Amino acid sequence: MWGFAAAPNLAAYVRNESVATFEAALRHGIGRNGKAMYSMPSFNFIRLRDEDVAAMYAYLGSLPVTAKELPQARLPWEIRWEMAMGKDSAIPAFLDQVPQLRRSDDADSAIARGEYIAMTTCIECHGFSLRADVPWEGETAPDLLIVMAYDKPAFKRLMREGVAVGDRELEMMSGVARGRFAFFTDQEIEDVYAFLTDMSARASVPK
Repeated sequence: MWGFAAAPNLAAYVRNESVATFEAALRHGIGRNGKAMYSMPSFNFIRLRDEDVAAMYAYLGSLPVTAKELPQARLPWEIRWEMAMGKDSAIPAFLDQVPQLRRSDDADSAIARGEYIAMTTCIECHGFSLRADVPWEGETAPDLLIVMAYDKPAFKRLMREGVAVGDRELEMMSGVARGRFAFFTDQEIEDVYAFLTDMSARASVPK
């Protein structure tokens, strides 16, 4: 629906660019030319710790470089027109809307770890505060207070197999779970569940 983004070959990219250039693209949506990037989802990575950015850079540098021709990147005319009219923003315009991590010093280390994982993984679809609050128009994934409908085994099944409560397939989450979250460790899934259930309990307490 948004055209075709031709992302760079990351194994080759980190061999040609410094870690500072990599970090600027990853966390801030700024390209090697100093210009704002349009489709790099840096809002999902802005809260990554320095050591994790460095680890990603090192890992990518360890991969073999495989050459492959990609189609030319393109955007539909509707989006190009909105950009020309100043009605559409590149990714850096949204980054100040991503909340700071609030539970980093929580006495429950599972909640602290779970917040970090959720806020660097789930906000891409579920919104900047995980409450279905993406700042652009269009459909978004549900408010993650929906976790209250899941006990721990059901949540693990959703994350591992992409099967929701009621044995349902979900339009986006099922594929994302099987392609991404199935690689989380059991501990990481339990940490995310601990954080989301705590978030849900706090949100449901009357003020």
